[in-house]
Amino acid sequence: MDSTGSFLKTVIERVRGYLDDSDFDAKYQDQFIVQHVIMPALVDVWSRVSLNADNPVMLDYTVTLVNDQECYVLPSCVGEVHEVVQMADTNNNGQPVTEMIPRHRMSVGGPTWALEGNMLCFRPFPIGVTGITPYTIRYTSNGDMSPHYCDNLNMGSIGVSGLTFVFAVTPTLGLLDKRENCYAGQIIRILDGTVFEERVIASYSAATRTCTMKRPFTSTVGNHSYEVAPARSQGMVEAVAIACALKLGTWRKCSQAQMGMFTQQYRSAIKTIGDNMANMQMRTGKSWAKDTRDNPNWRP
Repeated sequence: MDSTGSFLKTVIERVRGYLDDSDFDAKYQDQFIVQHVIMPALVDVWSRVSLNADNPVMLDYTVTLVNDQECYVLPSCVGEVHEVVQMADTNNNGQPVTEMIPRHRMSVGGPTWALEGNMLCFRPFPIGVTGITPYTIRYTSNGDMSPHYCDNLNMGSIGVSGLTFVFAVTPTLGLLDKRENCYAGQIIRILDGTVFEERVIASYSAATRTCTMKRPFTSTVGNHSYEVAPARSQGMVEAVAIACALKLGTWRKCSQAQMGMFTQQYRSAIKTIGDNMANMQMRTGKSWAKDTRDNPNWRP
């Protein structure tokens, strides 16, 4: 692991180790590797390990319906929509009071709601919805964002409540993503002080570069070096590093034998992180739940 504790810098060091070549070091700078190799590799690995993960971060996005308006733009990070529900106006304990169930697109009564590109569309169009409780869209992230790292020269800032964090304007490494809510579901890692803290991002305002956390930081309010990247586990770091080595090995026209070794290492790494994330919740194990809202025969 890199001495800074950075996920990105650790991946870069391991990639350079796998592709030990002086020409490689001269041609591919750290910033280039983050922008064009680590970013797509992260999405590749994320999509594979998140399908069966026991610990997906569930995110909420609120939509206020407008009479006769069919479509509403979703956050850029939406991976899977799990439900479209209404919460209670008061004393909301996290349980929905109403749900819109989607139907087939060719259903006689319309699909209720359907996904079209980056939009959630309602058919039949909403009518008589002025003043009603907004709908909450519960979803998981697709991992498509721009990770970045900031050292003590380009710091971010923890807000007074500990629940907000403002990103630096210019990251030391990587890019600042300018899409609305793109960092929701990702991890902010505070990298200074004697203890590193990791917090899940609940929402992100691109206009103000401000994240709102699921849980507050305990670190000191004010400026800190930080990183936005997946949770730092050895399995995830290794899987991303090998995925990067495979991509760069293709560009460098590595030998078939070397690419074969990279592939074998990648299979092992992706199996490790996949097993870790798929078996975290072992109290109930893997089974089909019967007491769900979708079971017409279930009774309390």
